[in-house]
Order: sequence, then C-alpha cells, then structure tokens
Amino acid sequence: MESLTKPEWMLMEALWARSPLFLSELMEATADAVHWNRSSYLTYLKRMTDKGLIAYKTISGNRCYSPLVRREDCIERERASLIAKLTESNARLLLVSMIEKSELSREDQAELGNLIAKLSQSHTKER
Repeated sequence: MESLTKPEWMLMEALWARSPLFLSELMEATADAVHWNRSSYLTYLKRMTDKGLIAYKTISGNRCYSPLVRREDCIERERASLIAKLTESNARLLLVSMIEKSELSREDQAELGNLIAKLSQSHTKER
C-alpha cells in the first residue's frame, strides 16, 4: 500500500468515522474540508477503489462506500515512509519539533511520558 494523498486522507477519515456511506453522505461529511463537485468525488472514489483502499456495495442503484484499510495501518505506512527519508538525527529533530508544535493535552503528555519511560527501560535491558 502506498501513502495516501491529502484528498484520500480526507475521504478516508470520513469513512473511518462512520461507514458505510453513500456518495451524498460522504459529500456532506467532507463539505467543510473540500469544495468538489460530484464528478471530482467520483474520480477520487474510483481511484481509491482501484487502489484497494475502499469498496462499495450497490444498494437501490446507489453505491455505499466502506474502508478496506485500517486507519492505524495507513498511519504506520506514513510513519515508515517519512522515517525512511530521514537520517537518525533529523528524525529526532522532526519528532521533537512535532511534539513542541502540537498542542498536547495533559492526558497526551502523560501518555507520551509513559511511552518514553517504557522505551528507556527496554533500551536499558537490551544493553
């Protein structure tokens, strides 16, 4: 599976949030993010179907779309693709920058702290 384009991400996010969706429901769910006509939606949906990202069932003559890939798998693919492009020091700088620039909740900060502690423990055990 290759990385998703930005428009594909927007459509997939709508489908992950609630599926299956008819075209009209998908258009409504993404109306704030994109300003496409019906033809543009159909073009993206066909490409995504051809890529194996989504599938559809025809119900009363209308297509009802569902995701075929999990959000977590797409995020992992993006992470792997991004890291493959960076050196180790640049990857660290990117991660630090992303954390500093994001507005993490206290809960997210605690979860990140726990993850770092866990990673530190496993790294120490490996030595």
